[in-house]
Amino acid sequence: MTFSLEALRARHGDSLLLHFGTKESPSLVLIDGGPGAVYGDALKPRLLELRERFRALGRLRDDESLPLKLLMVSHIDDDHIGGLLQLTEELIAEDQGPRAPWLRPQSLWHNSFDDLADDAKGPEEVTASPQEAKDAEAVIASVAQGQDLRSNAERLHWPLNAPFNGLVEAPARGGQTVELDDHTSLHVVAPRTDQIEGLRKEWAEQVARMRKKKESDAKIAEYLDQSPYNLSSIVCLARQGDRVMLLTGDARGDHVLDALEAAGVTNGGTFHVDILKLPHHGSIRNVEEDFFEKVTADHYVISANGRHGNPESETLEMIAATRDDDDFTIHLTYGTGDEDLEGRLDEFVKNHRNRDFQVATRPDEALSLTIDLDDPAPR
Repeated sequence: MTFSLEALRARHGDSLLLHFGTKESPSLVLIDGGPGAVYGDALKPRLLELRERFRALGRLRDDESLPLKLLMVSHIDDDHIGGLLQLTEELIAEDQGPRAPWLRPQSLWHNSFDDLADDAKGPEEVTASPQEAKDAEAVIASVAQGQDLRSNAERLHWPLNAPFNGLVEAPARGGQTVELDDHTSLHVVAPRTDQIEGLRKEWAEQVARMRKKKESDAKIAEYLDQSPYNLSSIVCLARQGDRVMLLTGDARGDHVLDALEAAGVTNGGTFHVDILKLPHHGSIRNVEEDFFEKVTADHYVISANGRHGNPESETLEMIAATRDDDDFTIHLTYGTGDEDLEGRLDEFVKNHRNRDFQVATRPDEALSLTIDLDDPAPR
């Protein structure tokens, strides 16, 4: 069986491929698409590579679409949704009538709170700094992107949030399992039903203030990390047999821990997985040390190119400090990048030269890095 996670070179965003199935009959889930430029740079080339690979296996005829079992948007933020907008806009522009598009998902998972944002009303306007205004506009742009993606999906006749009835969410207790095939499943643990109304209210209130430039007395960066569309990230466990991956979107660490506890998957408050995709590109504002004490992994995956300081050195140090053993690897989609990423990584490795854990980076020319937990994914 194949069970692999592939992290594309998604710049400062996320774009992941979950591979499962068999060598002879592979299947795919696409999770996020990175910012817009990632589509042409990495996402489309990799999907077309896989389409050719599926054809070579006899899995597809020349006129058939690349089948995605699922396309998931973890949450609406440009560095996750921009590339998917590029994809859907291209598919619409290429409309070939009765001929099948080159890609078609069986379902699109996409939670949107934009109707609430449109109805939101806020207090009187106050003056915001230029940077606050810029960041506020970025939040509002993400709302519009979510609307556009949903509209594009409707034009492409993609089923929305199947098999859920409405939002992709977990019950208050136990999580919600969706079978991908006879051996592989996604166990959705967040957002939870009991959180949704609170998130909706906060979303409406916060977006109203942002639209009116009302956050002059708050740190915009803190708002962005704790904003409802991050708190409402789809968090799920990909499972195959006894293998587990934890996919966190941009969720906050304490919310992930609460979700795992509510889902009943922890053991004395701790949980070990084969692969942990770190929340929010390794930002220190999303995690505290107890997150890494309670959730351990054989493979830690960080998708970031140094922008905004991600992955932050403090986050890497937390991983190292909370492990009593060295039987793990930290995988990075970039070894060089913004804000002296290479120098910061070199310093981290130097600080731990007497330890045996591994730090692996994607080769510069490669479209992605892949972690295989069983038979290798199609290359």
